[in-house]
Amino acid sequence: MGVKGVCLVKAFMSYQTADKAVAARIAALLKSMSIDAFMAHEDIDVSHQWRAELLRQLKLADVFIAILSANYLTSAWCVQESGIAAFRELTIIALSTDGTIPPGFLGEFQGIRIDPGAPTLKSLLPGLANRNVVFTIDKLVEKFGHSGSYRTAEDNFVLLEPFLDRASKKQKVSLLTLSAHNSQIFDAGGCHIYLPPIVKTHGKFMRPEDLAKLRQEFSKYNIQL
Repeated sequence: MGVKGVCLVKAFMSYQTADKAVAARIAALLKSMSIDAFMAHEDIDVSHQWRAELLRQLKLADVFIAILSANYLTSAWCVQESGIAAFRELTIIALSTDGTIPPGFLGEFQGIRIDPGAPTLKSLLPGLANRNVVFTIDKLVEKFGHSGSYRTAEDNFVLLEPFLDRASKKQKVSLLTLSAHNSQIFDAGGCHIYLPPIVKTHGKFMRPEDLAKLRQEFSKYNIQL
């Protein structure tokens, strides 16, 4: 599992000033995955040479997230940032707020249309997994295991499910162990469907007391493991 609280992936947010609010919403989603997102207007001190700082941050970044819009195309600096990101072969996630097609060096990347007022983590996950699938699955397992309600548990599992075939034995056992100690997960009807097959294949690798707890909780819903 990833080290809790330690950022293993750094993101560079590329956006035109008019789309600052959208970028901030995306940055908040990244933070929920323990990913530091650099936003120039938030993170550059006015006393610094901003161009030098932008270049430094681009060198540090693992993931380049472009907030595409008609505004983006008017910014010569945004287009330059995308060129640098492509040259450095960063993982590029192109998010379009209005159907704008990735320009220039981003042209080979498929843009993902988002709701600028309510972007979702789902749109970011394929790109993050391409950069570091172990880290991405670790964080999704953590989110699921610490779900605060049954609806959240179902939503978090929907995010995780597409990556389960790439999860390691250790990650699947961690998923089950966290589930055994979170009663909210057992109130989620969807989890009654999703979890039992994983228990059948990986329950034998759990600590006996955790497996017993899992079986006890599922038995309350007449689900025998």
